[in-house]
Order: sequence, then C-alpha cells, then structure tokens
Amino acid sequence: MRVSRLSPRARLAALAVAALLVVGGAVYVIFLRGGDDEPTVEAGSRFSDKAGGASGAPLEASEIRAAARRTGPDPAPPSEDEIKRSPGAAAAGLMLIGFRGTLRDTPFLKRLAAIPYGGLLLTENNYEQPQQLSGLTAKLQEVAREAGHPAPLIAAQQEGGEFNAFGNLAPDGQVDVGEGSREDIASSARTTAEQLKALGVGVNLAPNADVAVAGGPGQGRAFGASPAKVASAVRATVGEYNGVGVAAAVGPFPGTGAASQDPNAGPAPVGLSLEALREGDLKPFAAVAGGADRAPAMQMSNAIYVAFDSVTPATLLPEAVKELRDRLDFDGAIISADLVATTATSGGTVGEAAVDALRAGVDMLVIPGGRPQQDQAFRAVVAAVRSGALSAARVRDALERIAALRKFTRETREPVRAAG
Repeated sequence: MRVSRLSPRARLAALAVAALLVVGGAVYVIFLRGGDDEPTVEAGSRFSDKAGGASGAPLEASEIRAAARRTGPDPAPPSEDEIKRSPGAAAAGLMLIGFRGTLRDTPFLKRLAAIPYGGLLLTENNYEQPQQLSGLTAKLQEVAREAGHPAPLIAAQQEGGEFNAFGNLAPDGQVDVGEGSREDIASSARTTAEQLKALGVGVNLAPNADVAVAGGPGQGRAFGASPAKVASAVRATVGEYNGVGVAAAVGPFPGTGAASQDPNAGPAPVGLSLEALREGDLKPFAAVAGGADRAPAMQMSNAIYVAFDSVTPATLLPEAVKELRDRLDFDGAIISADLVATTATSGGTVGEAAVDALRAGVDMLVIPGGRPQQDQAFRAVVAAVRSGALSAARVRDALERIAALRKFTRETREPVRAAG
C-alpha cells in the first residue's frame, strides 16, 4: 500500500514517528524563550523581543532617509540598478510587520512616516471596536500617503473562531463552517471579505488549507479531514474573496495537518513522503493555484518535512517554494511564515531567516514584532543586497508581485467611516 493511501490512523502513526525529532527542538524553544511560560506577545508573534538574537539600536536617521526614495501610492518597482544603489526602500517594501497600539495610543505612526514598509499586520493588539479599526487603517494610509510612500498592504489573520484577530467579527471557526454546504461556506467567506474591506483590511492570512489528522494541529481548525472536501471549501472561499477584492493568502504551504504540533509554537516535523503530500495535503493548494479562482497570495509554513530535508522550515526552503511556484504553477505573491517563530526551528537570527526566505523565493517577509527583529531584518536584507548575497533581480521580482497584490487590494484603502 502506498503512503498516500494510508488511513488517518496510519497517517497519525507516521506523524508520531516524525514527532520523535521534536524533543531536542522543544528544549531549544525553552532556551530561546528564556524559560518564560508566558512570553511577551508582540503583534501576533509567540516569542519575546529577544527571540532570534535580535540586537542593535533602532534604525538611524541616515538609514531611514536612504530608504525613502520612491514616492506615490502605486509606484513601479525600482530597477535592479536602483535597488543596488539604494536598497533601503526595497528592503522596507518587502516587509509585512506588526506593531502595538490602537489609533488612540500607538507610537508607530512616526516610524511609518519615516520608513516605507510594504505591509502592516493588524492583530488583537490593534483592535477595540470595528469603527476604531477603520479609523486606524485610514490613518495608516494617510500617514504613508503624506510621506510619499507606496500604499502599505493592510493585513490580518481572520481565519475563523479562535483564530480571528478581530474576535467579534466573522467568520466562525473553519471546522464549523466546513460542516455546511458549499453555498454556506461561500456565504461565510463573502461576509468576512466584505467586513474586512469595509474596515480597510486588504489581505487576510487565510483560509487555512490543512487537511486535518487526528491529534494534529489541523484537528478542530481545518475545514475537514478529506483533501477533496478541504479543496472545495478553499476554492469557494477564495472565489468569494476575489469577487469582493480582498486578497486571501492561503496557507500554510505545503500543509501542516500531519505536523507534530503547531509549527509556530516550535519545531514541527511532518512525516509524510512527497508523494503523500502531493496526493493529499497539496490538493487544496492546487485547487487555487491557477484558474478562475486563483488565490492572489499564499503563505508558507514553518513546519519541517521529511519529504524535503527534515531540517529546514518550509518558509526558508527553495525546494518547498519550487513545489508551489513550478509544480503547481502559482504566479501570485508568496508570503513567509512568522519569521520570528521560524528561528525556534532554524536556530539562526531573524535577519538570517529574512535573507534565506527571500533567497528561497518568498516575496514578502512576515515579522510581527518586536521592533528589534524588524530592524534587524531590514539591515540584514540591505547588507545582503549590497554584498551580492541577495540579487537585485530576486528583490525586484518580489517587489513586482507585492505591487500586483497592492493593485488587487486598491479598493480597500478607503475604509467605511462610522457616522458621527
């Protein structure tokens, strides 16, 4: 019997064997977190400000001035020569970052006026009520516009239920939504996309395309345990998002249903062969990699895969990105996993992870926080471009896909303002 034909019970057995690899990694996570049971949560990251070895002073004024070169909400990406001469703007444009505070109290606006970040990730840290959130997203766009920066993508993870950044908004948990008809799934997605658009959020780091396995992280979270059922639900969801004009970033690729734990909590082996992944877990991604319901973006996983090298998180692995880009023929934007969490498995710094992800073929770097990691990633990318370790052509390619995503979400830049 081929591995791809294994029952959920047999798949779980494969998961358990692979889980033996996690023991040493778990010890590393405890060390990385300084033994804290409740590490500081910074804009969605589960790791403290010291995670990944971030260090150094905040960006200097000279670095920030060098970053602010191109102006206008929708500028064409810089040429390769421009990137080589002044890589600061390019480095900032590749980053999707989080920040603390709401419209009333965030100090982030001053930093946004100085640095042309490509995207901003909103979480529960930024949210009180919908009308306050729409005021925040409008202000973020206003600050960027007045500074002459490209319009930043505004993103959130509004996956469903307990995995919603904005707890009192749609949708319900995917496991519940998935029990309905295809029409019910589409209706839930349409409502969610319309709410996000009204609030000025243009990118949703959802839906989750995992195929659930008993005991795995997708249990109680995914649309279902059947690849065909999940593929249908994901296709219906993405189709509705596309119709509304909000970008669904489907993830985590190539699937974490059979992982030993949530990959953002620490090292998470997936013990499935490449054949098994292709005949099961990759089906939902293949369903929206092309065609009329093509997803404009997909997000990589932080899991490690026996199908590849059993060591490197997929978000840093060229072979994993190649599977998405070449075999599934996906030409949209590829978004990294949380690179702060990546370092729990990779063992390197956030700066190293940022450069490795770009070299692997990822287009946009998710660095929720804190600021030390974000500044470190910025400097690492700038240094890699200047040294030639990261080619200007690779950076321009990534910026072109981010520009296409910005164009796709253009109508979300003017959130609905509450009356009065």
